[in-house]
Amino acid sequence: MKVWHFRQADGTVLSRWTGGVSLHLAGVRTLDEVVFGEPGDLVLLGSCSLEGLNLRVDPLSKRLIDAGPAPAAAA
Repeated sequence: MKVWHFRQADGTVLSRWTGGVSLHLAGVRTLDEVVFGEPGDLVLLGSCSLEGLNLRVDPLSKRLIDAGPAPAAAA
């Protein structure tokens, strides 16, 4: 879709393509915009992707688990 520029902790700037994708993980699908990494880049699943999949990280087992019911406001 477009190229984004990211500043790293050491001050260097990277350019990476971004675009919309369909994610499928742990039997669940969602749509999201992602950054397409290059060889050697860190692999990271972002918070928007996790929310779209309704998953969270269990800090003890370090695994993705169902996040449970989504919060909603009553009328």
